[in-house]
Amino acid sequence: MEQTTFNLVVAIAAVIVALSFIVQACMFAFTYRALQKLSSTVASIQAKAEPVIDKMGPVIDQIQGTIVTVKGAVDKVSVQAMEAFEKVTLETRAVAAAISVTSQQISGLALHQATEISETMDQATSALARQVAELDQLVTRTQRRIEGTTIEVQETVLEPIREVSALLNGLKRMLEVLFHRSRKPIDQAYQDEELFI
Repeated sequence: MEQTTFNLVVAIAAVIVALSFIVQACMFAFTYRALQKLSSTVASIQAKAEPVIDKMGPVIDQIQGTIVTVKGAVDKVSVQAMEAFEKVTLETRAVAAAISVTSQQISGLALHQATEISETMDQATSALARQVAELDQLVTRTQRRIEGTTIEVQETVLEPIREVSALLNGLKRMLEVLFHRSRKPIDQAYQDEELFI
């Protein structure tokens, strides 16, 4: 994902640089056309003025001075245009370099943040796994203790209660036999024993 962002920034910078070169080319073409028009205008003026020049010497000198001045101004404008184009080119390159450096810094920062997030997630996952393992051990220990307590309760509480109950039943039966001398009929005796069983 960082490479895609970097490629996008570089592509935008390349488009900006290309646009600046296109603007420069257009400006050069415009200046060249202006100079050609000016030259053709001057040439046509000279062609038309030659018959008149012969007649008007002082006016010709004045017109030549004006032409020299105009040519100097055009040259000066051309030099200034070239300087402006060079400045625009330098500024465009500086902006492109700044964009490239900034995009690299952003990519590095994003990669660093992604690494930190990944490390944090790894630490959280391992801590969670440790907590789950400890909870599982705790549940297992608790289950074993409950089972042990249940067995111990059965052995220490229920078994003596059963023994006392059996002893009391035996005493009851003995007392019944000793104090009730009457015997039950055989059908009733079997029926009572069947109910007991």
